[in-house]
Amino acid sequence: MSCLIMLVLLLFLLVVASSDINQGQFSFNVGCLHLQNTTSRISGQIFYKNPIQFKNSTNATVSPFPTTLIFAIIPGYTDLGGHGLAFVVSPNDEISEALPTHYLGLFIETNIGLDSNHVVALELGTARTIAVGDIDSNHVGIDINNPRSVTAASAGYFTDESEFKNLNLKSGYPMQVWVVYDGV
Repeated sequence: MSCLIMLVLLLFLLVVASSDINQGQFSFNVGCLHLQNTTSRISGQIFYKNPIQFKNSTNATVSPFPTTLIFAIIPGYTDLGGHGLAFVVSPNDEISEALPTHYLGLFIETNIGLDSNHVVALELGTARTIAVGDIDSNHVGIDINNPRSVTAASAGYFTDESEFKNLNLKSGYPMQVWVVYDGV
């Protein structure tokens, strides 16, 4: 049985604070999440309950890490859907006032761009919002303390022959994303 996710907006949050990622492998298996709701303009969040420390307290270096996310976005209507989802590194699990849509359930109008947010997100965007500079309605972006991506590219991959192939994030097919943070 395949695991499908119906998504208006599903937000994966990784909470950062007090365990050492270098002491072993980190694995967080959510299983199959199915969000089926006809309510519009909502967001959902999943928090990992055990904080992970990325910054070494003795020499202030940041630990590199890899992770994998498997997802499927199935909109209720072929041409419509939510704004996407994001894999997020955040210092806390309290983002209760955050707004949905292009704010990705991470920001409110008064905290956009603030360094005090300490939020880094891998955005899998399925809507183009001019207000935040989205490049298209099918993109991958890196968001730092802001829903405006510091860098973004159309969703896709390169073949062994260096040919770019587009991927439709709202296709309904399971897709796998590899995230590698180098510590810099």
